[in-house]
Amino acid sequence: MRKKNRNILFIFSAIVLCGFVIAWFIWNKPHRDVKSAAAISTAATTLYNSFLNDSANANSTYLNKIVKVSGVVNKVSLNQQQQQIILLNTSVPGASLNCTMEQNSNNINEGDQVVLKGICRGYIPGDAEMDIPGDVVLTRCYAIK
Repeated sequence: MRKKNRNILFIFSAIVLCGFVIAWFIWNKPHRDVKSAAAISTAATTLYNSFLNDSANANSTYLNKIVKVSGVVNKVSLNQQQQQIILLNTSVPGASLNCTMEQNSNNINEGDQVVLKGICRGYIPGDAEMDIPGDVVLTRCYAIK
């Protein structure tokens, strides 16, 4: 009976140790280098329309991939974490490409034509009953000069 308890304790300890090792590797996984990585180039209106018209195909093409997008700045603001948010115009009134910048840039203003590079996180639907369109979200964005 004691030998059985010892074996169970050994197996349990091995599983817990493996869990800690896996968690440590995941926690210390390096971030993707968005700035120097290769990217899929597209226009803001094209990216938005691809999610609006065929979300399954857009997800397979853009989701969690690095995208270089060009467009006209609709609005520049700060979120609650004081990160700069740049909204790019799309072909749908009220809809935007929502780009969270990795570093704040003071030289980007409303109406500017910009090229941003970031990770596409997908389409967040709006509220059809309230006539609020959705947005396509990009994170960890950098301005390309």
